[in-house]
Amino acid sequence: MTFLLDVLSTALETPPTRSDVLGTFAGLRPLLDDGNVRSADVSRRHASRTSADGVVTVVGGKLTTYRRMAQEAVDTVVRLRNLPATRCRTSRLPLVGAAPRTQLPLIQAPGRLVRRYGTEAPAIAALSTVDSVAGLDVSDGELRWAVRHEGALDVDDLLDRRTRIGLIPADRAAALPTAQAILADER
Repeated sequence: MTFLLDVLSTALETPPTRSDVLGTFAGLRPLLDDGNVRSADVSRRHASRTSADGVVTVVGGKLTTYRRMAQEAVDTVVRLRNLPATRCRTSRLPLVGAAPRTQLPLIQAPGRLVRRYGTEAPAIAALSTVDSVAGLDVSDGELRWAVRHEGALDVDDLLDRRTRIGLIPADRAAALPTAQAILADER
């Protein structure tokens, strides 16, 4: 964190301190390492590997390229197993909630929900009884949706991964009772 604060200080008139930090986030990314480069220089690209017994593994990569990684893995399996070749359609399948930008303003739901959930926004709005959980920018309908349709199984999953409320400890603490109640209600 010191490194980030130092870099940020070069761009701000008043340098931030640790006490200014409200929350943090860190994650792990599987990177390809051939053993000959510094970790900072390791490629963020992905690679497909096929073992001698035909197991296809995809390693490395970024979240933003997961569809391409899946396509390459499926194409490899189709080729290895001599399955009927068909053109992979993953790149043409819309993500859940996707719609052309011109259609999004026509969706009958709060703009905040449309920006987050696209065409699913009206269904989420229908689940909502309050627009704000603990004064945060998340409705109770979003928490219910995460349990019912996104597979959230526990409070950590709900607050930390589905809604990102948990990135700020004070927000997490404020939303915790509502999240616990919704999880109990939805089980």
